[in-house]
Amino acid sequence: MLSTIGKMMGFQSDKMDIMLVNATRYAASQFVWRVMGRFPSMEPYEMVEENLLTYEQFREMFEKKKPQVSLLFDTNEGYFSYCVFAPHLLKSGIGTPLMVKNEMRETEKYLLNRKLDPKQKILVVDDSMTIRMGMRRLLAGKYEVSEVDSGTAAIRAITLDRPDLILLDYEMPVCDGSHVFEMLRSEKEFEDIPVIFLTSRDDPESVRKVLSLKPEGYLLKYLKPADIKNRIDEFFNKMNG
Repeated sequence: MLSTIGKMMGFQSDKMDIMLVNATRYAASQFVWRVMGRFPSMEPYEMVEENLLTYEQFREMFEKKKPQVSLLFDTNEGYFSYCVFAPHLLKSGIGTPLMVKNEMRETEKYLLNRKLDPKQKILVVDDSMTIRMGMRRLLAGKYEVSEVDSGTAAIRAITLDRPDLILLDYEMPVCDGSHVFEMLRSEKEFEDIPVIFLTSRDDPESVRKVLSLKPEGYLLKYLKPADIKNRIDEFFNKMNG
């Protein structure tokens, strides 16, 4: 993961720059909490230790211990793995542990499945947990959904993992949707990422302000879930068609 973050930030992977280390630790901690939230049996547990290891150090530890949970991720800049050493989880049969003898086979299976079913990525940006979780429940079956609760967190998330669509709350404190949108459009790397604003206001003046920024569209938060899902599906069908 250190190497992957380094490549994304433009650092040499063998240089332990303090900014690189801090960025990697932040990304790792955010990632761990999101992963833990996906496994109900892990709810009572917490992360007690973190290690930034070189590939050689990782392999040495990997061969000494048998991880009970392991995931492999493609960042488009390289791969990194997430491992849990917790014997009590073995009984619950979570996933397939990556071992030296099966790592290549499982990697090939992962890559094949990824090619056969490439889910498009949606980032939901909203300061309301209710809205974020509702969007995740609504869209997660068909799309790869991640969510953040502020404009500044959105910029970090987009930098680390570019989405195919951003559902952006127009009314947020401190850094609202219009600020985030302007920052994205000012960066060449992000200027072409589609943005659909989420808003609870449908009066003519509010709609005019939203549309004047020229996003790909806007969605009213009080629409029926099925209508929101249909509009997002229509957007991707049009984009892919």
